Amino acid sequence: MTHPSDQAAGLRAMLNHSPPEVLAIVPCGAAAMRWVARQANQRAAVGQRVLAFDEWQISGNFSDCVGVSPRFDLQQAVEGQIDVEQCVAETRPTHVGQIGLGVLSVARLAREIDGNRILQQRTLSCLLRLQASSDEWLLLARPCDLTGLSSFARAAPRLLLVVEPVERAITEAYAALKRLVRGADTLAVGISVVGPDEAQARALATRFQRVAATQLGVHVQPVTSVGEAIGLADPQSPSTEDAQGFTERLLQQAKNPIAPLAAGANRGRALVY
Repeated sequence: MTHPSDQAAGLRAMLNHSPPEVLAIVPCGAAAMRWVARQANQRAAVGQRVLAFDEWQISGNFSDCVGVSPRFDLQQAVEGQIDVEQCVAETRPTHVGQIGLGVLSVARLAREIDGNRILQQRTLSCLLRLQASSDEWLLLARPCDLTGLSSFARAAPRLLLVVEPVERAITEAYAALKRLVRGADTLAVGISVVGPDEAQARALATRFQRVAATQLGVHVQPVTSVGEAIGLADPQSPSTEDAQGFTERLLQQAKNPIAPLAAGANRGRALVY
């Protein structure tokens, strides 16, 4: 049984802790996912407490890349089947009650939260319980299908497109950005092109930035690391939002999901530079 004084101490710790920085990441390509995993490990290695929300269920997802396998989806905690802490698989544990690098599966929850008000309110309660144990939340979002980016990705104040330097991955990243423009108000967008040829990567990022500006009216900022992306701010609105703002935005996005595109609407030609 938890003593009342322990509960009070836990509540004070949650209220006094600054909410985590929130970054949605859309990996486009297998090498992109491995790059994100390395970056997350590096963030944890320098003392950041990182919690990754993994929407992917296929082989080669973030969990595979960091060598863990979460036993539960966050939806099971939201539904009251287990405690929310049981959903977190730690790869770099620090001292008791804190995370070095933790992974949280949200694949099921990301599909079910839109339009379900009870699920939305319970999700916010779980997120508030998680925020005191981490400094950064990385939301590993799937690239777009007909339903678009998840509410989690759309609610994030910053989004990072991580792209392999191949046509399919670049087109996938552009489609994700295009869907984001339809119904989200993300404060800042970054792109990191990952590959062995640094000159090619820089050139592709610059071209993507130009196309996004001219065709979508979106300012995309090339970055070289997750840490740099976390520090991004919209040039038109330099202030950033914390996790409290993220949870409010998540509720709004889940209440008003973007209508899916008609089948075939996204089957255009590949993005050409």
